[in-house]
Amino acid sequence: MSVSRKAMLGLTVVVAGSVLLAACGSSSTTNSSSGSGGSASATVQARKVPTLGTVLVDAKGLTLYFLKGETAGNIMCTGSCATTWPPLTVASGVQPTAGSGVTGQLGTTKRPDGSLQVTYNGKPLYTFDGDSGPGQASGQGVANFFAATATGSTGSSGSNGGAYGSGY
Repeated sequence: MSVSRKAMLGLTVVVAGSVLLAACGSSSTTNSSSGSGGSASATVQARKVPTLGTVLVDAKGLTLYFLKGETAGNIMCTGSCATTWPPLTVASGVQPTAGSGVTGQLGTTKRPDGSLQVTYNGKPLYTFDGDSGPGQASGQGVANFFAATATGSTGSSGSNGGAYGSGY
């Protein structure tokens, strides 16, 4: 039995449309740090990372970064930038928790998409999609992102060569 081209095309359109609708139906601002857009809690800790020393990490041990020049009142990393650099977020009404070694001020700021992003001393915090586990800091110096430190120093002298360009 042969299937006509029109039938195959129609079936392809229906399947593709279903996949697209399913993806849109589950829209949330996800981030690898908190597991989902608006985690119930976000604990920020200080941990030693090879080559950088002591940096801030999320609850999963992933290195936290800030974008040089960005402030809580001026979120610059949106769209594809926020896909490469997922923001550390919390649910509405939840305050981030300072864990071991964190001495600065944690807070939140509202992102352009409405989610609440965790800040440290006024700098919005991000993870990097190139870091696959604890102890990595492959985002250091990439596209003006730098590992956040408990002391507030930028650590901005190192660089990974800007593998992601500077279009953020």
